[in-house]
Amino acid sequence: MARINIEKALLWVLKQAKTLREGECVDLLCKKRNRLVRVIKLNEGYRLEERGFFNEDHQAQDLRQLEKVLSRLIAREFPRSHMLWAFKRRA
Repeated sequence: MARINIEKALLWVLKQAKTLREGECVDLLCKKRNRLVRVIKLNEGYRLEERGFFNEDHQAQDLRQLEKVLSRLIAREFPRSHMLWAFKRRA
């Protein structure tokens, strides 16, 4: 568990995503912990869960696609946040 600056969140998640094993995930939550973006490592690619303003699931086949989708989700779910909670755990 860590508090990270929202400006560094995308790079932090991408760095963690490279080391994830299948079934592990990285969670980003706002301060009140009522909005969530979760990145889950699958057998091939990643699944992104968005819970907050929108409740949607997204897919990414590689890190390039993950970066594109994740940057959009961070901007959409955490528009006024400066700091985020970050967790790496088993899904």
